[in-house]
Amino acid sequence: MRIVIWGLKKTYHTHRHIHQAFYKNAVRLGYETLWVEDDKKNQKHILPGDLIIFSEVYGKMVPEKFKSEDYNLPIRDDVKYCLHNCKEVLKEQININNYINLAVYQNKAEGADIKIDTARYFDAKTRTLYQPWGTDLLYTEFKKPVYNKNRFMFWIGSIWNNDQNQGNIKQINILKDVLIKHKLRFVQLRFIPDFLNTFFIRRSRTAPAIAGQYQVDINYLPCRMFKNISYGQLGITNVKKFSDILGPDYIIENDNSIETIIDKVLKLSPEEYKKTVKEQQEKIKNYTYKESIENIIKCLQL
Repeated sequence: MRIVIWGLKKTYHTHRHIHQAFYKNAVRLGYETLWVEDDKKNQKHILPGDLIIFSEVYGKMVPEKFKSEDYNLPIRDDVKYCLHNCKEVLKEQININNYINLAVYQNKAEGADIKIDTARYFDAKTRTLYQPWGTDLLYTEFKKPVYNKNRFMFWIGSIWNNDQNQGNIKQINILKDVLIKHKLRFVQLRFIPDFLNTFFIRRSRTAPAIAGQYQVDINYLPCRMFKNISYGQLGITNVKKFSDILGPDYIIENDNSIETIIDKVLKLSPEEYKKTVKEQQEKIKNYTYKESIENIIKCLQL
């Protein structure tokens, strides 16, 4: 089966990092893989038997699609599709046996028919595979645990909010205040390549994956958490579902806080810190794009 990543090859959107991870890891795993821009002219590259991974996202550089004519994706009966966040106006054009919906893990996933593992489920009725994005590294590429004494905490990615109050600004401000108390400096970085993401995370004093309240409420599992652990840093978060994967030690529960957990982490000795990172790496070793791609293929065959 050839894998085709459709869209966001040259157009920037935060979801481009997801497409890049699918492409990079599919190649590493030995699949014949093609990544093309979302353009009608690229329909000519699609071959019988291809698996197309497509995500319907929109933003400043990506116009939203409303009607079937807005889509550039080729609709064929000899092709399989993995569709993320797509409208019914697209899905109703595709044979239901030829696609699955790809969704992130959240609380409602646990009502699905098939439990794959702790945070992966498949709902046969809706043909929806729920799974977190995970880390962009394969397990054999995980970095050695690291401990830094410097005064910087690097945050890679967005700090935001919207009209539905689904963002993380409030929680990040709490984190900043806690870091100031410890004389640590919060530094946000955006629009950097993957190798610099790894570089700066490994040079952070610590690397929490603090989510906004909306994500906490639905138990969304940020890829930042998996990435930071695989890059060699201790996983710290306020998303409680991670307790089921990692254990409760560095997960913020009802009776503690961002301040409590950061205080606890900063008291760890270098040996304790690195030992815990190694333990966490063992627990997330199956949350890579290897498993994500394999689950997509298996669920398409169900």
